[in-house]
Amino acid sequence: MTFVTFIYRLGRKRSSRVYYGKYDGSISDDHEGLDLEMERHVKKGVNEYRKQNNLKLIKKIQVGILSLSVDHFVPAYSSDKEIKMFDFYEIEENYYYSKIYVNGKLINT
Repeated sequence: MTFVTFIYRLGRKRSSRVYYGKYDGSISDDHEGLDLEMERHVKKGVNEYRKQNNLKLIKKIQVGILSLSVDHFVPAYSSDKEIKMFDFYEIEENYYYSKIYVNGKLINT
């Protein structure tokens, strides 16, 4: 498994709030950039959350990568406290299913 820690903004405004996210799962090496790969994950999760809460869907998300690590060097788990620390947290259970947390709460996907 790979851990990616990142910041992100919703929308196009540079003055918009910065959120923190973490991804725990497999990352393909067939992509244009890790930021774009994470953008896809965040957009899917955040829009699912917004849909469930009757909020306008986000079209643009900006992602900045803070760190990348592989579980050969760090433990491959996260505590509930850590999950609640992030605005967005995704744990890939398998290729077809991920647990996505927004604001520390598991959302139905």
